[in-house]
Amino acid sequence: MDLRQLKYFIAIAEAKNITEAAKRLHIAQPPLSQMLKQLELELGTTLIERQGRQNRLTDSGKVLYNEALKITKQLEETELLVKDTNSGIKGNLALGINTLSAEELVPSLVSFQQKYPAVTFDIHQNESDVLCQMIRERQIDIALIRFPLQVDDFDVIYLNTEPFYFICDGSSKKGPNPADYIGIANSKLVLPSTKGLGVYHSIIEYLAKFQLNPHSISSCSDINLLFQLVEAGFGTSIVPKSLLTQQIHRKVEAHPLEDPLFNSSYGLITLKNTYQSTVVKKLITEITSL
Repeated sequence: MDLRQLKYFIAIAEAKNITEAAKRLHIAQPPLSQMLKQLELELGTTLIERQGRQNRLTDSGKVLYNEALKITKQLEETELLVKDTNSGIKGNLALGINTLSAEELVPSLVSFQQKYPAVTFDIHQNESDVLCQMIRERQIDIALIRFPLQVDDFDVIYLNTEPFYFICDGSSKKGPNPADYIGIANSKLVLPSTKGLGVYHSIIEYLAKFQLNPHSISSCSDINLLFQLVEAGFGTSIVPKSLLTQQIHRKVEAHPLEDPLFNSSYGLITLKNTYQSTVVKKLITEITSL
């Protein structure tokens, strides 16, 4: 059993289909199928059970998959450590950013670049659940996400918890306060998240808690467009404090929602039980130190 076989087996396990795995590896399907047969013969056990067009890992296959990930990641880490020792930290870092982002991000990246100018970035912005899947598929190394979200298979570093604000164009001169939530109840909300997930779910729970019934609820993951719509009187919104801070130039009226149970948490995630490159570790240190 060699490293090439392990990498090929990882591709088969993750694609759940030999044809798809062959496409990912840019090789023909027959040699890949033959490699799998040879590996199973060498180990004396079945690694993959064929179920129609998809494959399922056997118990032995699951063990090999997990160990293969550790071995290949360890090799990558070793290569990076040797290169770091010889010529300083360099390489490429694939970073996922939730659409709502966070206040710490820009100053952290600027500071990181000043310390490690040889590192380049591929920055991907998407909803938190999509970023989680991208990490599972190893399309990105680390992600900044918003909670609540299922993160059992990730290592999580919580960064901050912040309050929400109700925002409007100010024309109604109404907004929520301890005795009057008519600003929310009579408005057309446009929420900054995908329906049913993360921040959207938190806001819906908050509305239910206070028995608030807006005229309508829409969603918009494009933050610039969201604030433009609020400015123009198209609708109102509920956003976390850091998002409001980033859009400080916008002509909107903001009202804090001061209930202690209504807040937005965010943090960094990496895939559990996998080796982290030195670049990823340094970025985590940079972000958490601010």
